[in-house]
Amino acid sequence: MSKNAWKLLALAVVFLAVTNIALAVLVLQNRAEPSAAVAPTPTVPALPNNRQPARVVRVIDGDTIEIENGEHVRYLGIDTPESDVNPNLSSAEFYGPEATEFNRQLVEGKIVYLEPDQTDRDHFGRLLRWIFLEDGTLVEAEMVRLGYAFVNIVPPDDRYADLLRDLEFVAREKRRGVWSEFKPIAGGSGAVAPTPATEEAAAAPAPANAEACDPSLVPGAIGPEEARNVIDQTATIVFRVVSTHNSGKAVFLNSHDPYQGHFYVVIFPDRWQDFPDPPETYLLNRCIAIQGRVQLYKGTPQIVLRDVVQLALLDGE
Repeated sequence: MSKNAWKLLALAVVFLAVTNIALAVLVLQNRAEPSAAVAPTPTVPALPNNRQPARVVRVIDGDTIEIENGEHVRYLGIDTPESDVNPNLSSAEFYGPEATEFNRQLVEGKIVYLEPDQTDRDHFGRLLRWIFLEDGTLVEAEMVRLGYAFVNIVPPDDRYADLLRDLEFVAREKRRGVWSEFKPIAGGSGAVAPTPATEEAAAAPAPANAEACDPSLVPGAIGPEEARNVIDQTATIVFRVVSTHNSGKAVFLNSHDPYQGHFYVVIFPDRWQDFPDPPETYLLNRCIAIQGRVQLYKGTPQIVLRDVVQLALLDGE
């Protein structure tokens, strides 16, 4: 074999050796690093630093849960009707059991994500948190959207206030859930009395019996002394607000003075802003109709005002 042939053979051997080494390295790299074409294992999306995961072991009611470490967590931004857990009430509030059951379906036994706002705990020691499902759904928003909860924004914990109020407006318009209990009250103007559209409307006289402020002003209404006959039922009650009291935690509209043992209306702080003036002054001495479920609270009949749609003014401006 000539020298040139030997040289060509040697070059071929070297080329094959280098090629084999390169192939071996490539195989090893492919074993060490999975191909980009293989889908990665699904993971929970990255969460904000202030959102912490927790497993829900028990739903207490529509707006309170117990998590795995034993802490009780109160939802921010909403209030659901009372279920049958309050010993001071004669019965569950309208849509209370339904709200609890829907909350159970949403979160019980699941991992949720707790997001704090400004206040860490309430006066009962419960954690105050916004609650998110794994898919990013805000639980409070879902409760409001479907009519299982009322919006109850207590500053400074108002991060999602605008979202909740927009959802509540739609739920109320469509009369979903809790809003299905309330119907327009005939015979009166809204609690926040509008400016009359015409001079004739402004000059229109009050009903002839407005001074008496009796139930005949509203079809199907009853007086406050009859409230004990309709406990745990939805009713419309007509009365003159003879005294009021703002305790800081609620405004009370009393039908009798002294008030003890007589029917009254409760307005919690989240609804105070709905009136042009503080409700304890705006409604004092007014003839009103209030619609809602009559309950006994510590032996006295009451209606809780959840929204101004429940209340009508019967004596004009």
